[in-house]
Amino acid sequence: MIVSDSLDAAPVIAGSVVNASAFEKGGTLALGSFKPGTGAAADDETDQLSMMMIKGIRETLPEDNTNFTVSPDDQKDSDFYLEGYIEDYVRRGHFAHLSVDGEIWLRETGEKVFLFRTSVMIDLKHQSPNTMAYQIGTAIAHFIGSQHGSVSS
Repeated sequence: MIVSDSLDAAPVIAGSVVNASAFEKGGTLALGSFKPGTGAAADDETDQLSMMMIKGIRETLPEDNTNFTVSPDDQKDSDFYLEGYIEDYVRRGHFAHLSVDGEIWLRETGEKVFLFRTSVMIDLKHQSPNTMAYQIGTAIAHFIGSQHGSVSS
C-alpha cells in the first residue's frame, strides 16, 4: 500500500510504462471514468470521486508538457484512452481508505502502454474525499508527465 504520510502531502503514485515507444510518441488522450471495483460501491459518492479525479487530470496534464493532449470529448478520435478503477473506498469512523488503479492504452489496438496505482487514507475530520480525489487526479497527471521523457524506446 502506498500511503501519503502527511495531511498536506500529495498522493504518491506508483506505476510503469509498458510500451515505451508508444508512450513517448504521445497523442490525444481521452479520459474515461474511474469505475467502482470490488471494494467500492457503485453509488453517487464514487461517481463524484471519479469526476474529481478526471477533473484533476484534465486540469493538470497540459501543465506538465507531455506529448499528450487531453481529448475534448470525442473519445473515438483519440489515440489513447485512460481508464481507472476505484478498487477500494471504505469509510470507518473519522477515516476513509481510497485505493485507485488504472491504465492508459492505445485505442487502435487495445494495447496497454502505462499503468498506475495509489492508495491513501483520508482523515475525514480534516480532508474532503472530493478534494483528495482531485489531488489524486493531479498526482496522476504529474506522474504521467514525470515518466514522459524518462523512458527510452
